[in-house]
Amino acid sequence: MEIKKGKIKDLQGSWGSGMAILVVETDEGCESLPCDNGPTVRALDSCFGVIEPGHTFNIKNAVDKEIFYSMDELGLLLAGFTPVEDAPIELVEAYESQSQED
Repeated sequence: MEIKKGKIKDLQGSWGSGMAILVVETDEGCESLPCDNGPTVRALDSCFGVIEPGHTFNIKNAVDKEIFYSMDELGLLLAGFTPVEDAPIELVEAYESQSQED
C-alpha cells in the first residue's frame, strides 16, 4: 500500500450522502480523496477537533495540517491517515524508504 503525504485543504460532503471528499495538497497538486463521511469526520475530530454542535463539522482546525495517508487496495477510497506530528517512526521510515525506491 502506497503511503502519501500532504496537507489537508478541505472536506466536502453531506451527512445524508454517506460519502465525502477530503482535499489534500501534495507536491503534485491537490488530490480529491473519496472517503466515508462519518468515519472520516470522526477521525478528523479525534486528531484536530472539527465536530461542532448541531451534528456539523468545521474543517478550519484541520486545514494545513500535514498527514500521511493511504488509499484502499483498489485506490478508490481513503483507507486511513495519520497526522505527521503523531506518526510513529515506523510510518515515517516506510514513507521515506518508499520515496527512495522511486
